[in-house]
Amino acid sequence: MAIDIIVTEDGSHSLLNVEMNETYHSRHGAILESNYVFIEKGLNYFFGENSSKAISVLEIGFGTGLNAWLSWQWAEKQNTHNVLCLGGISCIRRNLEIA
Repeated sequence: MAIDIIVTEDGSHSLLNVEMNETYHSRHGAILESNYVFIEKGLNYFFGENSSKAISVLEIGFGTGLNAWLSWQWAEKQNTHNVLCLGGISCIRRNLEIA
């Protein structure tokens, strides 16, 4: 499986599976996509509804780790005593080979 590193439209990087012509993130922007889906519609929404609760995130299929990294940044920006607990599980059939 040949994997290339690509630059998306927002200037962030993603991975491209050359054989399948499939990217790990949107070509319009890896960070833009993850911020919208995972942070804005995920953590921000949940935190807004449950600000007195600790938040645990378990990411299945760790991928590039972008969502975990952005979640960590999000947690550092929050002015609260809530705890963000991150965990990840990833099953990879074989290692990625960056071309």
